[in-house]
Amino acid sequence: MNRRFVAVLVVGVLVLLAGCTVPTADVDEGPQPLDDDELGYVDGHWYNDSLDVDTSDGLSEDELDAVTKRAMARIEHERGLNFERTVPVEVISREEFQQSDTASGEYSAFDEQLWRSTFVVGDDSTVGEEFDALYGASVQGYYTTADDGRIVLVADDPDAVEVDRGTLVHELTHALQDQHFGISRETTTRDERLGWLGLLEGEANYMMDIYEERCEVEWECIDPATSGGGGSQQSFNEGLYLTIFHPYSDGPQFVHELREREGWEGVNAAYEEYPASTAQVIDPDRYPDSPGEDVEIDDRSDGSWERLGEDEPRVETVGEAGLFAALWYNGVIDQRHIATASGEYARYNYAHPITNGWNGDSLVVYENDDEYGHVFESEWSSADDAEEFAAAYEELLTANAAESVDERTYQVSEDEPFAGAYRVVQDGTTVTVVHAPTVEELDDVHAVEDPVPASMSAPTPAGTAATASAAS
Repeated sequence: MNRRFVAVLVVGVLVLLAGCTVPTADVDEGPQPLDDDELGYVDGHWYNDSLDVDTSDGLSEDELDAVTKRAMARIEHERGLNFERTVPVEVISREEFQQSDTASGEYSAFDEQLWRSTFVVGDDSTVGEEFDALYGASVQGYYTTADDGRIVLVADDPDAVEVDRGTLVHELTHALQDQHFGISRETTTRDERLGWLGLLEGEANYMMDIYEERCEVEWECIDPATSGGGGSQQSFNEGLYLTIFHPYSDGPQFVHELREREGWEGVNAAYEEYPASTAQVIDPDRYPDSPGEDVEIDDRSDGSWERLGEDEPRVETVGEAGLFAALWYNGVIDQRHIATASGEYARYNYAHPITNGWNGDSLVVYENDDEYGHVFESEWSSADDAEEFAAAYEELLTANAAESVDERTYQVSEDEPFAGAYRVVQDGTTVTVVHAPTVEELDDVHAVEDPVPASMSAPTPAGTAATASAAS
């Protein structure tokens, strides 16, 4: 990967890792009720107060409290909502964080196949390892809903706390959201969850941006914390990162456009009807009426292959942002594309001609004696959009050492991270991708009836690189 764009992504990672919401934490002292209704005034601190704070050796407990209360007052002033209770700020060491449950997650076989299906995490790694590499050493803080909510700052030296202004504002915004709307929603797919996070994390990053704008021209602000030197550049999976970063990138622009359209009242109302897909966050004009279609995949497997799931077969949605990230990561979309942000408050540009026509998708995973296959079916706004995506998917296969078996079937050798057979079929506005361990097993996983093969001679879509391969 071009080093310039690695640097762009590293900056984004720091923003992402500064802004996390976590549902559990052990706490000693809970929040206290706030009785005043004056916007911009919190527990003795006005939004335009000056503070006598010395940041040269970190913040003392009293200084941290004052900085936090003033930031709360400023968020109230801008957002037009009162904090109902104080937000305790706890500081823990990085070692404590890395040993906590918060620092790690559990991933099922389905999760592994979901990321494998987009050619982001292959057989040479695991989803858990990739997330650990992304999160473990860089998280700066998070908000937890436990015990009525608090912020946990992760510090290399807990006795000399350097508070990142953006981190504090981001997490305090989560506290305000939690107090008024709640920050947990029952979502059924990854794409729906990323859509919800486009609102939740989007508003937190948007408020962070507004805060910085005020600091530049109007407010007296404490200088941002600086890192103490030149450590080594962080290594991480850019495809996984770009997928999960989408809410932080396009969410602020989504919230801004919603606010421009309907005021803060419109943003408040969105918590009752949040964006249900990343497509709506990428293109706010699709919200709230056009989240995409529900795609049902017929089970055409033979008796030896069973759909994977816990209580019942699981169905996932990759979504527009997930497909964009997969194609970008694998070199099908020009890597320079993301650098042209799609709006004033957007970080990257996830809108691209190959994926703009997305109108829904579903992924199901099959298992047979510890071997896996999957069916990925996507709907597009037009047959031309479907043809363009099918051609791009064939480029993705080629970028991962796939060799053509016939006009619609590919084989990746067993020593490659994404080994197995793949079949790509376009039928009108529908593109169906079937994966199995071998070519002979493709029909066992999903027999395709009367297929219309994707064109092997389709022109390369604009802005793509047909022979580019992913760099990590």
